[in-house]
Amino acid sequence: MYRDSLTAAIRRQTPRRYAMSIAILLLLVFVVSVASAELRFPGSSTAPWWPAAGISVIAVLAARGRGFAVAGLIVVVTTAANLLASTVWWVAIGFGIANAAEAWVVAAIMRYRRQTGRRFRHGDSVRFIVATAAGAAVIGTLVGAIVAVNGGDLLGTMAHVAASHGSSVLLLGVLGLVPRSSFLPRRPAELALQLVLLSVALGIAFGPGHRLPLAFLAFPVLAWAAFRFSAGVTLIEIVLSSVAIATMSFLGWGTFVTVAAGNGELLIGIIQIFTLSLSASLLPLAVAQDDRTDLYVRLSAREQLLRGAIVSAHAGFIVVQRQDDGGYRVVESNPNGERMLASWLITDGETTTIDREKLSMLRVAAPEGTATGIEFPGDVYLDLSVAPVADDRTLLLIQAIDITEQNKAARAVADAFVHEREAADRLRALAAQKDEFVSSVSHELRTPVTSILGYAEELGEADLPESERKSVEIIMRNARRLADLVEDLLDVSREAGLPSTEPTAIDLRSAVVDRVDELSTIASRARVTITVTEGEDYVIGGDRTGVDRILVNLIANAIKFTPPDGRVDIALSPGPDGFARIEVVDTGRGIPPSELDKVFERFHRVMGKNEFVPGTGLGLPIVRDLVTRMGGRIELRSDGKTGTTAIVDLPLYVPDTVPAP
Repeated sequence: MYRDSLTAAIRRQTPRRYAMSIAILLLLVFVVSVASAELRFPGSSTAPWWPAAGISVIAVLAARGRGFAVAGLIVVVTTAANLLASTVWWVAIGFGIANAAEAWVVAAIMRYRRQTGRRFRHGDSVRFIVATAAGAAVIGTLVGAIVAVNGGDLLGTMAHVAASHGSSVLLLGVLGLVPRSSFLPRRPAELALQLVLLSVALGIAFGPGHRLPLAFLAFPVLAWAAFRFSAGVTLIEIVLSSVAIATMSFLGWGTFVTVAAGNGELLIGIIQIFTLSLSASLLPLAVAQDDRTDLYVRLSAREQLLRGAIVSAHAGFIVVQRQDDGGYRVVESNPNGERMLASWLITDGETTTIDREKLSMLRVAAPEGTATGIEFPGDVYLDLSVAPVADDRTLLLIQAIDITEQNKAARAVADAFVHEREAADRLRALAAQKDEFVSSVSHELRTPVTSILGYAEELGEADLPESERKSVEIIMRNARRLADLVEDLLDVSREAGLPSTEPTAIDLRSAVVDRVDELSTIASRARVTITVTEGEDYVIGGDRTGVDRILVNLIANAIKFTPPDGRVDIALSPGPDGFARIEVVDTGRGIPPSELDKVFERFHRVMGKNEFVPGTGLGLPIVRDLVTRMGGRIELRSDGKTGTTAIVDLPLYVPDTVPAP
């Protein structure tokens, strides 16, 4: 049910406490039913007020589920009360059913649009009045029909019963819906004074010996409670006032007794109409005042939260208002805003204004919805923006964000980028000088190395003693290694400066077979078997000299790193779309996986344990450069234990269909 109300509290209880609460409510229904039946005015067949109706509505509203079980218990309880008041048994049963029907109708209408956790608001009070009217009509009709069967007055009974039950539900039933906090008194001193004045007003209008028509005196005092206190306090005062008025009228006092002039039915009707008027007029007013109080509290809390957030915010905020002379006065600010824009603020006594020219400059530099960076004294940079507050064009919000550190970081990044670019230029210049130096030295070494190798070969053909022949072989072997190194260095320097050449058609299988024949002598000497797998022929597009060097380097490497009686298998197959694939697989010791990315670096060599394989470390870098220049891809695969697989994808030849100009 409604949040923090009596009915909600009952519904949330444990099953045992819930049952006890419902039992207490039903016991109250029984007690007040007997009391009301006994306190009829002389000459009247109906009680002036039936508080059991309001308590029954609270019981059904607090019921879990649809409330049919509690409504059935109300039938039993009110029937027993009427029987105890000497009512005919079948009439007592009819009255019990009518009481339960009224409570169920009111509860059903109130729960029709129920929202879990909501407060009892002004709209709910209006709907409760409608529900009360519907329930009063139901019980008035049922009881009137029962009395009419016994020969009683149908319309009179309907009117009296509807008014009696309606006033009870309107005053007591709503007590189960308003928040329990609404019953806590606020402003105790003022409440005490108001209660004294209410007692005086009731005593003047309904006390002994007072016959003047002054019943209206209670209205303004109760309205005071509705405006200044809460709905719960106002309802309790209305209930107590109604009980006091009925009691004093029952004793023959007050203005209503004078008006009724001994007519009991008329007196009951006047009391009921007066009670209904009090509750129907003051209940919505009191609940609306509760809504306003709750709204004010929530808005105040939000304002405090907003002010706290603004005050503690890292950004600076200043709100200025335009004056008649065209200047702007500061109406709100936080400490950061005052600190950041201190040089713009002008204090004259208790009034602080902002420099008009600087504000105009800011509004030009940063139109509404944008921001601009401005330098302040002390090498401080602020990101400033200005915009109207909501639709009030006279109020402007200036927001300042300190971006000094961001500016310093940006300048540092820019300086670092300049230094990095200068370092890259220096590295490129050094690389060019290195390549030029390598090329020059290689060219200078080429002639003497060639001469040494040539004369050594001539000496090798001469008839020399065995010791001298071994020396000549050592000279020839090292001269060839030196010549190979010089050629590799020249290749590296040439490839770095040569542009890509126009591709020509190359028969890939023929190129592979030619290179295998060329290296067969080296393979036989190393006792390594080379096989070329049968398959399709592929025509690739590239540089024939470059393709030959790629194949020689890969096959020679495979032979070099394969132990005696090992194998080197070469296979041709289709690669990715538009490529032919060459795979060179050896049965050597392989390359550790951690070294696979490094073997393409110049002069990097993979050294095995307790073995030395001669080489320059330039073969694979040259192969990668040649493959890349032809638009291909190269990859090495190895687990470091069972050999190495070199995979090269070269583009297929696509003839140019457009004749050259």
